[in-house]
Amino acid sequence: MNHMVLQARVKQAGAIAILRRQPIHSVLSVVDALMAGGITAIEVTFDSEGAQELIQSLRRTFGQDLFIGAGTLMTPAQVRQAVEAGADVLLSPHLDVTLVETAASLGAVMIPGIVTPTEIVQATRAGADTLKLFPAGPLGPAYLKDLLGPFHGTSFIPTGGITVDNAADFLRAGAIGVGMGSALVPKHEVEAGDWSSITRRASELMRRIREVQSGVQQETAEKRR
Repeated sequence: MNHMVLQARVKQAGAIAILRRQPIHSVLSVVDALMAGGITAIEVTFDSEGAQELIQSLRRTFGQDLFIGAGTLMTPAQVRQAVEAGADVLLSPHLDVTLVETAASLGAVMIPGIVTPTEIVQATRAGADTLKLFPAGPLGPAYLKDLLGPFHGTSFIPTGGITVDNAADFLRAGAIGVGMGSALVPKHEVEAGDWSSITRRASELMRRIREVQSGVQQETAEKRR
């Protein structure tokens, strides 16, 4: 997968549901509930038990209907394991040029985590065209909008502190999509098997995201007239 295809898939999905340390026996039910609410992209973090096997299982079960990321990758070995498992994209919470280069050598795309302008420059020079703004919540949509001044054209996926209430604001600020974890899939709901609540929350998130995307498309069309 190249960067252009990746960015198109992220824009199409709108949101990436982050599954961090989910109980193995609950993962399929969680993903079913998310997909019922309109979520088509997930990230399995590599600090989860059996992450490689989970990605393989999700790929067998959902095929190409589910866009699967491998996250919290910290070492080149984990990058290779994620690629072998069949992940569509690789993510890390930080910038490590070695990981970006390792992914590229395997024909894969790495989305590194960044916060500062200096990290953005280092990441793009290493070949990363799509970046994860992390942690985005404490920084806010205004910070992303300011970054897109000097770094116009760079694709950002805000993650960390994203909620149903602020996700749309980050998209309006210029994000191509958002990453959302426990605010979308609360631990207590998973433990209770409350899949309907997860589906309702996912559905509301996607409703708000589609409204923003529709507005942006309409605005773009009007500017071209």
